Amino acid sequence: MKIYYVDGKFVPSDKAVIPVDDLSILRGYGVCDIMRTYKGKPYFLDEHVLRLENSATKVGLSLPWNRKKIKKIIIQTLIHNPDIDEANIRVMITGGSSTDFFTPMGNPRLIIMVTPIKKLPESWYDNGVKTITIHHERDLPDAKVTSYIQAALALAKAKEQNAVEAIYVNQRNEALEGTTSNLFAFFKDSLVTPDRNVLKGITRRVILSLGNRFFKVEERPLKLEELFRANEVFLTGTNKGVVPVIQIDDKIIGHGKPGKHTKTIIRALDKHVLNFMETQLEK
Repeated sequence: MKIYYVDGKFVPSDKAVIPVDDLSILRGYGVCDIMRTYKGKPYFLDEHVLRLENSATKVGLSLPWNRKKIKKIIIQTLIHNPDIDEANIRVMITGGSSTDFFTPMGNPRLIIMVTPIKKLPESWYDNGVKTITIHHERDLPDAKVTSYIQAALALAKAKEQNAVEAIYVNQRNEALEGTTSNLFAFFKDSLVTPDRNVLKGITRRVILSLGNRFFKVEERPLKLEELFRANEVFLTGTNKGVVPVIQIDDKIIGHGKPGKHTKTIIRALDKHVLNFMETQLEK
């Protein structure tokens, strides 16, 4: 059975509970982050914990744990789950219990869940995927919050249309990001990604660094009509890696198959991961 860390204790997953007066339950008030392991080691641990801390600051959560303590508990939670080969690590900080069911009382809870990674279909990477568009903007795009109602609704709509992701579009008709992914597009040899009002993922940062080796990289607003004319489009995320997009709504992107530039990025990320794993083996 999986072992979770919940509010100071390591407990079996079926015993992992928090009080119903916690603001994460009452008001959806909390922040979270997700990372994965390679060779049993968290990938970009420092960066994910820093983003978690920044998210907490953005929503006004005061943390009693410093970064070093959170990282230590994450590692301990992994150790408590030796049977899981490669894992997703979900870290959540709740708003804590509240006597008036509304006001934070300065007692947040830390929850860490370690689960096996679910392998995504190879067809996503070999053939590309379809996405849809949804008119929506995050209230706090710089914070990774626990409330994902809009994302759940958007993904349900995407599934109805045989799509795997929904791309948010704002009132200025700018494409922003996916529900759980960042958005990139190639225009000839230029790699473009939206830079405003998006949650800037850790994988996004890696792709920008890798992309600079091969292409001209631009962080700027991306109009939806421009996105439809892109030569190649792909999504990025912690679990997804780099996923080629061949259709958005009823528009076919490029030649309707994963493009050569996207494949270059995929190979570069694979090499980055391989270097990370080799480094871990040396320790």
